[in-house]
Amino acid sequence: MSEQPRILNNRYQLERKLGQGGMATVYLGRDLRLNRPVAIKVLHGQYASDEQFLRRFKHEADAAAQLGHPNIVRVYDIGAEGDLHYIVMEYVQGTDLKEIISLQAPLPVPRTLAIVRQVAEALQAAHDSGLVHRDVKPQNVLIDANDYARLSDFGIAKSKQSSALTDPGTTFGTADYLAPEQAQGLGATPLSDVYALGVLTYEMLTGRLPFSGDSPLAVALQHIQAAPPPLRSYNPSIPPQLEAIVLQAMSKDPAQRPQSARAFAELLRLYRERGNQATMAVPSANAGRLPQTQEPAEVRPPRQQPAPQARPRQNYAPPLAAQQPVPMNQPQARQSSGCGLWVIATLLLVGIGGLVYVLMFTNVMDSISQAFGGNKATQVTPTGEPTPAPEMVEVPDLVGRTESEALDLLKSLELGEQRKEPRNDLAPAATVIGQDVAAGTKVAKGTVIPFTLSLGPAQVEIPDVTRQQFDAASDALVRAGFKVRRTDTPDQTIPAGFVLRQNPPAGLKLAQGSEIELVVSVGDLVIFPDLIGRQRAEAEAILATRSDLRLDIVDEQGPDLIPNFDSIAANMVVSATANGQPVDNGALIPRGSIIVLGVRRP
Repeated sequence: MSEQPRILNNRYQLERKLGQGGMATVYLGRDLRLNRPVAIKVLHGQYASDEQFLRRFKHEADAAAQLGHPNIVRVYDIGAEGDLHYIVMEYVQGTDLKEIISLQAPLPVPRTLAIVRQVAEALQAAHDSGLVHRDVKPQNVLIDANDYARLSDFGIAKSKQSSALTDPGTTFGTADYLAPEQAQGLGATPLSDVYALGVLTYEMLTGRLPFSGDSPLAVALQHIQAAPPPLRSYNPSIPPQLEAIVLQAMSKDPAQRPQSARAFAELLRLYRERGNQATMAVPSANAGRLPQTQEPAEVRPPRQQPAPQARPRQNYAPPLAAQQPVPMNQPQARQSSGCGLWVIATLLLVGIGGLVYVLMFTNVMDSISQAFGGNKATQVTPTGEPTPAPEMVEVPDLVGRTESEALDLLKSLELGEQRKEPRNDLAPAATVIGQDVAAGTKVAKGTVIPFTLSLGPAQVEIPDVTRQQFDAASDALVRAGFKVRRTDTPDQTIPAGFVLRQNPPAGLKLAQGSEIELVVSVGDLVIFPDLIGRQRAEAEAILATRSDLRLDIVDEQGPDLIPNFDSIAANMVVSATANGQPVDNGALIPRGSIIVLGVRRP
């Protein structure tokens, strides 16, 4: 580059270098037409003549451009000038996650969860579109000043619509974050991205990678064979249940991982919500429920006290040794007729003291029996009379059951019930969301088991977010307690990135956790019609009716360009480009785009 800023295609000015990777250099630039900062990725010159690298480079732009998600770096344009091939992207003012980890790790748990969940949602959007990223690592996660995360670099992403970009057995991705199946040369799946996200989370929480070695091969072998060290061995403050979630995402067997990026994010969300509750019933070991770190004091089962016993009046009788016997060596002359009264009184005192002793001994034995074998059918007092002991039962797991189910279950076990003050919760109304005595605790029949019912999600009025930028609109809805789903659509009047409408509309009241669809403008684009798979004449007829698209040429292709040439009907459309870029049915492309159709040669 010369000292003077270079301008690509009279529009994009290169200002300064932001970073450099194995394939390309990224510059801070400016879109002179729209007067906005952009990031411009320029392919290294030595790859300009390599068709494979050019295909991969263009594939990144095409793949990322199809993904309209707030946590994915947006791609604005792709082009070439001379020997420079470039992609124009959204400029994220901030730093990459790797630098944050290097300087600040281990990161606090709440911050880690917030960032990871954003990356997981970005991956889910890619997976839903048929793309596997295959290179999830902190260097490819950009963080702005507000900790808003954006996933970048789809350069080695694999689409379900396209064939592999590499020869069989070739492994892509960074060894430090490589899933075991990728390290073995097998095909990458969405669960490979989940594994890499688990490693990324591990690194954020501990400041260390789970595996290290002298070479990428040594690291890859550990991903295949070695168990990762527990996170708490590096950071003891990490809660055990969070450690379990991260290690689950890093399972060697993909079937043991959370079965989608969104499922991983949901586990983290449930962990954070349940971990923040002051009291929480300990659930049974059912699938999908989070393990508990410890049983909160509020729900620990009370110590079992012996059943109430009749107690004697607390009249004090002195010990026998303290009673004064009648002196036996007193002269006969000094004894009077009151001697008989003394004898009677002494006998009465002895009898009362003995009775008190027996009753006290009985109570003590009952208490000991309760502590050591109180489940026996009867206990025996020193007098030989049996006293019945309470029958013990296990407290059932009520959480998740309806109110009527919980009452019936308690009644069948002869346990009492107490409904505590209900509260709003995402669980359906009249569902048990907490119990004060943990499931599995043994208690006497008749014991009262307090439990809490859900009032259902709180009803919240939907705010009006139309005509706002999507990020601001989405944040407002999330703060109100809603989930957001984005749908992109072209519009000639509303600028790209702004909300056209929302479903349901503003003013209605919905339960917290409900999903709101935001229909977002992508600018003055049009939908490419379903031409691929049709016969040439039919496709040409459709384009002839479209004033917003222009057919340039029809390229008849042979076996050198169509791998499964013999299985395709003659004159069938097999591919298309818009303004020189590959396009698929239903894609959004600029109005007035020049179309080239590739058809199977007769």
